[in-house]
Amino acid sequence: MYLKFLELHGFKSFPDKIRLTFDEGMTAVVGPNGSGKSNIGDAVRWVLGEQSTKELRGKSMEDVIFSGTATRKPVGFASVTLTIDNSDHALADPETEVAVTRRLYRNGDSEYLINGKNVRLKDVNELFMDTGLGRDGYAIIGQGRIAEIVGAKSNERRDIFEEAAGVSKFRYKKQEAERKLSAAQENLLRLNDIASELEGRIGPLKVQSEKAERFLVLAEERKQLEISVWIHRLTALTEQMQSLSDRCLVLTAEYENLQNDIAREEEKLQLAFRDMQQATMDIEQLQAAVVNAEQENANLIAGIAVCENEIRHSTEAVEAYRQQQQTLSQSAAGWEQKLAEQDAYLSELLQRQQTLEQELKEALAELQKADALFADAESHMQAEDAALQKLVLQQSEERVRLQSAEHDHREALEQVRKAKEESVSLAERLRQYALQEKSLQKQCEQLEQTRIELQNRTEGFSRLSAGKEKKYQQAVETLTELNAEYRQVQQKQRILKDLEQSMEGYAGSVRQVLKVAGSGRLGGVYGTVAQLITVEPRYGTAIETALGGALQNLVVENEDAAKRCIRYLKEMRGGRATFLPLTTIRGGMLREDLRELDGFVAIACDLVGFDDRYRSVMENLLGRIVVAEDIDSATLIAKKFGYRFRIVTLDGQVIHSGGSFTGGSAARSAGVITRKHEMEEAERKLRSMETQQQEARIAAEKAKAEWDKLKADLEGARALIAENDELHNELRRQLAQLQATAEADARMQETDAQRQERLQARADQLLAACEEAKNRLAALDAQISAGEVLRNESRSHRSDLDAQRSAYTEKISACRIRRAELLKDLETEQHNRLIMAQSMESSEEQKQALEEQIRQAKEHIAQKEREKQTLELTQQDNRKKIEGSQDETRRLRALHEEKERYTHLLRKGIDELKDAREKQSGERSRAEERLANARKEIDDLVFRLQESYEMTRSEAEATAKPITDIRETEAALTTVKNRIRVLGSVNVAAIDEYREVSERFTFLSAQMKDIEQAKTELERLIEQLTEDMCRIFRESFDQINRYFGEIFHELFGGGSASLSLTDPEHILESGIEISVAPPGKVIRNLIALSGGEQSFVAICIYFAILKLRPAPFCILDEIDAALDEVNVRKYAQYLKRFIDHTQFVVITHRRSAMEEANVLYGVTMQEDGVSRLLRLDQNGMAMAE
Repeated sequence: MYLKFLELHGFKSFPDKIRLTFDEGMTAVVGPNGSGKSNIGDAVRWVLGEQSTKELRGKSMEDVIFSGTATRKPVGFASVTLTIDNSDHALADPETEVAVTRRLYRNGDSEYLINGKNVRLKDVNELFMDTGLGRDGYAIIGQGRIAEIVGAKSNERRDIFEEAAGVSKFRYKKQEAERKLSAAQENLLRLNDIASELEGRIGPLKVQSEKAERFLVLAEERKQLEISVWIHRLTALTEQMQSLSDRCLVLTAEYENLQNDIAREEEKLQLAFRDMQQATMDIEQLQAAVVNAEQENANLIAGIAVCENEIRHSTEAVEAYRQQQQTLSQSAAGWEQKLAEQDAYLSELLQRQQTLEQELKEALAELQKADALFADAESHMQAEDAALQKLVLQQSEERVRLQSAEHDHREALEQVRKAKEESVSLAERLRQYALQEKSLQKQCEQLEQTRIELQNRTEGFSRLSAGKEKKYQQAVETLTELNAEYRQVQQKQRILKDLEQSMEGYAGSVRQVLKVAGSGRLGGVYGTVAQLITVEPRYGTAIETALGGALQNLVVENEDAAKRCIRYLKEMRGGRATFLPLTTIRGGMLREDLRELDGFVAIACDLVGFDDRYRSVMENLLGRIVVAEDIDSATLIAKKFGYRFRIVTLDGQVIHSGGSFTGGSAARSAGVITRKHEMEEAERKLRSMETQQQEARIAAEKAKAEWDKLKADLEGARALIAENDELHNELRRQLAQLQATAEADARMQETDAQRQERLQARADQLLAACEEAKNRLAALDAQISAGEVLRNESRSHRSDLDAQRSAYTEKISACRIRRAELLKDLETEQHNRLIMAQSMESSEEQKQALEEQIRQAKEHIAQKEREKQTLELTQQDNRKKIEGSQDETRRLRALHEEKERYTHLLRKGIDELKDAREKQSGERSRAEERLANARKEIDDLVFRLQESYEMTRSEAEATAKPITDIRETEAALTTVKNRIRVLGSVNVAAIDEYREVSERFTFLSAQMKDIEQAKTELERLIEQLTEDMCRIFRESFDQINRYFGEIFHELFGGGSASLSLTDPEHILESGIEISVAPPGKVIRNLIALSGGEQSFVAICIYFAILKLRPAPFCILDEIDAALDEVNVRKYAQYLKRFIDHTQFVVITHRRSAMEEANVLYGVTMQEDGVSRLLRLDQNGMAMAE
């Protein structure tokens, strides 16, 4: 197996897709600091599943995606593919070539692929386990790993040795087995809790089940007797109802006859009433007619007066109209004179208008002649302006040429001056370059000294950080133990809560009712007896025993609520349950005084807490039960009172009323009351442990903060070293750049004199060009002056003509204004004449209208005279009608009095008939009431049959037995009911519940047995794996120790070195100590070694591991940085010994290491932030793909 290819795309500084091809032997990756060569080693770590951003030299995993530069956009994902030749099938994969790919997208999504198929990180880890390429393997070694193996604590060096020994896979299998074992133990604990709870219920449920079976036998007997009694009563009631029904029919017929007689008399009374009402209405109509006639007379008198008034007013209006006619005749004569005067004035205005029109026509003709002369002068002046403008344009162009030549001449002179100054400056710069070179060399020496000081400080921080880390790990272990204990208690509490929420221990019918009541569909349900009481833990067993199945009885508001629940269970076929309505249950307490008796604890009712509204229920269930200390005390109390009541001991033994005993060994209780106590105890313990957890968490956080601070200091020191190195490199680069600049300036000094001569010659040529341009400009100035004189003469002639045009224009405007004013006056006077004519015509029309009004007024006077005569005749007729109406009214009043006497006699007869009817109605109502009572009793009995036994009457009659003596049958029924009452509260659901619990307990027991067997097998597997790991690790460790001593002696040129276990008795947990003694030195602590010696010791250990268990390939990332040149050569030459079994990729900048490589990859950063690759081998140089 060996590494074939490495493909990167978008990873860190490699935005473009590149491919590195690796040959057998050693490949070196070289390049300056910051070029990105270590990113290749990071890529291999990353694709093999590295999760630590610190190991990948970033703050977050997103930092591995190329983030862009000033000229490149960021990419959306990073992808690395590692292709391995697996022809020897060293990897557990059937393919001869295995390609492992890891991708990370900027949105946080990631994926792993093996040969293009999606897999888990776990699959990648398992693929490379025990190959040296695993998560804790030794195939990828950087400077940090070198420092860790030397500077780490003895117990922190185990990972790399376990990977080398090949026990990582065994440890993984052991951890998997331990995880399964832990899960099995948790499952066993949970099942054990549930089984304990079920075991505690089986005994009480068995007693309840037997009691319920006896109850069912008695209930069946009671059913047969009740049905027979009810059917016997139904038969008697049916016969009684038939007799009462016949009597009701007779009484109804008599009642209807009386009702008909009353109806006939009332009809006569109604007729009489109608006659009386008609007479009354006639009287009222006559009276109204008299009133109307009198009112009409009054209206007629008023109408006559109105007519007389209108006649008077019309006569007065005629006189007023005649006076207005005389006034209008006088006004018409004045208007005729005014019209004659207005016509004369209009004729004068028209004459003036014709004169103005002639003056305006003459002025317009003169203006037209002046406009023609002005246009000729304007055209001549424009031609002169165009010629002058052309000369000015030529002048401007020539002036621009002159300015350009003068500017070029000045620039040439300035260039000559600058060339001379630069020559002087160049000599000064060469002198300054020499001084700067000395300064930079001195700074480089100072940075070398600073790096040594920072390295010493880093080593001190590293030692302190190790101590703080140990303190933090101890705090974390304490917190982990508390968390584990907390989870156990929490799991127990969760199990108890699950049992409580699922109402485990309650019958299915009870659970069903509680669930429906909780949703609001069944009202009036308060809960079970167990839910409504509270009990101290020491009395829990006694109260559970005393209540037994009654714990599941449901307390409800009243009988209706109980019936609703029963109907629901019947409809849903949910089984049976016992209900305790608060309105029917009556409590009772023992009256005996037991307080002075030995062993007496209390009446059971006094040991429970409950709401006072449930007192009757609690007294009914517990009021006659005594709680005693033990069975002996209970026996003495029972004997003293003749076994009249039940006694329960604190440990659950029972003496029943009548003398029977129930008892034995107490099963582990997990009843509903005990479960409450366990939940409360778990809650208290959890609160206490939360406080302890908080304290441990604070201690761990404090230790972590101290450790983090030291790590930050350590990282800061390392960052300063990196900055120091970077600054050192920068200074060296500046020094090289300075030397190159000095050489360029020296060459520039040689060519400076020739450049000055060329610039001076150009300045002289530009000066001659300036003189020529000035001569041409003077000639153009003379031509422009002559043209301006001609243009001024033309402009003066045009101004004279323009003044003549203005005078004619003003004259025309004045004429037009006077014409407009004259037209306006003419229009106004014409309008005034029209108004005068209209006024005269209006006066004539008013005279004619007055004549018409006079005629109409005379006609109105005549009409009103006629109306007055008509009204006087109508008044005489009304007086005659009033006298006739008064006579008819007197006749009708006499008829009304006669009808009143007749109705009085009819009322008296009707009252006598109604009295007889009421007597008959009372007798019929009593018969109907007796009939309804019989029918209701029958309905009640039928309902009770349906409600109690779900039987119709016909079904019950078929089932009922004949009764010869009803009293004897009722006595037998009473006896059966008493026997049922003696049984007390019965939980019928206990029969099914007992069977279900027994079956579940048997199933859980079988499960627990299977888990116990699996647990034993896992423990045996863990023991075997531990033995194998100890054996393999011991053998491999001894071999590595021997190789380490040999390699150390060879590379150091003498001395000795060894590895040892800090705790040989516990080899799998033991730390590893490193002891070395270089030639001529006695070293007790590795810290006393120099940095280079420490690195060389670590390299010797890695070589020993590779010698024992060669990795297929190995990435060495600048592990030779701290070595001097002699040791680098030894290191590089020793690597050559492993190339037959191991393929090496060495990231380095040391010459000796490069010389030993078969292939070189050069990493450059020609573009900021983007790395490029060059490949160099024996055939020359070529770009990598």
